[in-house]
Amino acid sequence: MRPAIRSVAPHGTTRGHDPDAFDAALIRALQADGRASIHELAQRLGASRDLVAQRLRGLTGAGGLRIVAALDPGFVGHHLLVHARAEVDGPVGPIAREIAEFPDAVFVSMASGPFPLVFETRHGDSRELLEVLDEVRRMPSVRRVLVSTYVEVFKGFFVSHGRNDVALDRIDYELIAVLQQDGRTSYRELADTVHLSPSSARARVHRLIDSGVIRISAIQSGGISRNRLAIGVGITVSGDPDPIRRYIMESPDIDFATRAHGSFDFIATMVGSSPAHLLTVMDAIRSLPGVSALDSWTHYDVVKEDYARTLGRVLVQG
Repeated sequence: MRPAIRSVAPHGTTRGHDPDAFDAALIRALQADGRASIHELAQRLGASRDLVAQRLRGLTGAGGLRIVAALDPGFVGHHLLVHARAEVDGPVGPIAREIAEFPDAVFVSMASGPFPLVFETRHGDSRELLEVLDEVRRMPSVRRVLVSTYVEVFKGFFVSHGRNDVALDRIDYELIAVLQQDGRTSYRELADTVHLSPSSARARVHRLIDSGVIRISAIQSGGISRNRLAIGVGITVSGDPDPIRRYIMESPDIDFATRAHGSFDFIATMVGSSPAHLLTVMDAIRSLPGVSALDSWTHYDVVKEDYARTLGRVLVQG
């Protein structure tokens, strides 16, 4: 079922005040449910439908916001998810853009710190992973690559919490392909594409979402803007990991988190509009029992963030 839209007005969204806070709250609502109607979003934000529609047009236009369907990694055979940081000698941009061309790379960022290149890849098996890492290490300016493998992604806007076995047909594939380009495509447009009634298209989309095959959510282009600062954190654990997990799950400032093995035991992404506030979040994490070390990096420029992927593997199965 689609997430419920709670009637909670965000702080600072009083009419005529703090448009950045309003946009940030609107983005969060769309990350929770990318197909929420303008009416539902207006209720959630305590704003008029006209204002919500206006701000949504601005965000998806010049603001670079995209609302798309992401396939569950396991459904397309990607059972190995990896986070990597690279030490680079010289300009980072050319290397980042080259890695962004890899079909298995879903996230590439230029970041702060001694490892200014951060990327995430997804693979069918360890052989595929080694091929990608070998290719990265062969790049002349890459000095070191530190790798962590995701054991469990337990928080994220593109995480489906459980997936049911479901058989898809050609019509399902066609619907997914359209939603990967625009997750808010109307049911009438979807119906016209696959030659069904709007009610049948709606039922199929809900089935894809409810089964965990796809998740429709919002992602922003770029890492830093007036209302978005993204900071990655790597946590090393020396005790009980449960308090750390509970804090991450309950924190509204952490958008993505995973248990991992390799360089870190937890990897998370904090997002907010205030560096000072995110600093307090990092200090709160450092104070948790079981945290022995915390590393962080600011995402200055997200070169690629594409969780939609292609349907190539699925179509072969179909």
